[in-house]
Amino acid sequence: MNFLRKYWSDLGMLIGVIVCVGLGVYGNSMSEISVILWLSFVAILVHQYEEYRWPGYFGGLFNVVIFKSEYPDHYPLNTQSAMIINLIIAYVFYLLPILLPNVIWLALAPIFMGFFQFIWHGIFANIKAKTLYNPGLFAVLVFHLPIGGWYIYHIVTQQLVSTTDWILGTIYFLIAVYILIIKGNMWLKDKNSCHSFSDKQLGPYKPKAM
Repeated sequence: MNFLRKYWSDLGMLIGVIVCVGLGVYGNSMSEISVILWLSFVAILVHQYEEYRWPGYFGGLFNVVIFKSEYPDHYPLNTQSAMIINLIIAYVFYLLPILLPNVIWLALAPIFMGFFQFIWHGIFANIKAKTLYNPGLFAVLVFHLPIGGWYIYHIVTQQLVSTTDWILGTIYFLIAVYILIIKGNMWLKDKNSCHSFSDKQLGPYKPKAM
């Protein structure tokens, strides 16, 4: 568990590279919608790597800037809760639509989450931190937005999406954000947690020595 807690985002990037190699080899024989969904999965893996490994100081930003924490290295977000929440997001929320590519509303929810990440990283977090960049924003601009736009364009032009899909996808997205991001962080917070972020993961938000 200690190994996974330390290297889960690195393993995610390795999986992302393997997926990209697979798409390079077999992509021409796959449906366009399957290719898009695999790339969307890669997007979230890159996003998580950017947040927690390189530059990797999302934990510090979250605890210090957003929550003004007295215990910025482990509260409310800690390495255990970050791992659990992000593994569920990547390997359930983003991977499930790949297994059921014809269930359009199931994929719309993670696509919407990718768009939502721009609001969070590109606007909200930057305003709070008074910055132009924070970990996760690169993946949003380079991966989530173009891949999400491609997916929307494809399902609309190919007439694959119905009104019901838009409604169910939106509801599923809102439920996922509430449970996985909002409530998940609250359920797993622990002021006495021993699963602390490193100085590197706190980045510029590392408490100054007295």
